[in-house]
Amino acid sequence: MLIVLHIFAILIIKPLKMDINDKVFELHQEGFKAGKIAQKLRVKKSVVLDILGEAGREGLGDIVTAFTEVTGIKAVVDAVVDDCGCSARAEKLNKLFPNRKLNNLENDQFDFLESFFNPRPTSVSSKVQNELVAIYNHLFKSKRVVTNCSSCLVNLIDDLYKIYEGAKQ
Repeated sequence: MLIVLHIFAILIIKPLKMDINDKVFELHQEGFKAGKIAQKLRVKKSVVLDILGEAGREGLGDIVTAFTEVTGIKAVVDAVVDDCGCSARAEKLNKLFPNRKLNNLENDQFDFLESFFNPRPTSVSSKVQNELVAIYNHLFKSKRVVTNCSSCLVNLIDDLYKIYEGAKQ
């Protein structure tokens, strides 16, 4: 009986756990936050954060939130005040100080960006946009696709310009 249970655990339970890990990382790559991932997979947020590790933290706001939870500050504040504005503050800190672990900019990508930004163009062809999206996806470990949304493209180009300027130095 014990052998049967062990085989069951190896064949059934272990693959299920690996599926959850794969799903968590897949949803995280798509841009979902830990809370939304937990809702979609119907697991606790702490399970998702354990799987993601540092990748689950978006920035300084999440780090401060984790610190206040571990030290008990959050529990005291929650007991005294209904809404202290912690989530709004965390969101603002995440936007100001994001936790981005980037891939390295390759030489050919740098050369492409250098020719693209000198001089900075006023329009972008679909071929160039495909290359920009590919570079962005490589650097930011993202899955962006080519879009007709001009503001999305401008934001993508601005992010790439910051990386390009940093790489020039």
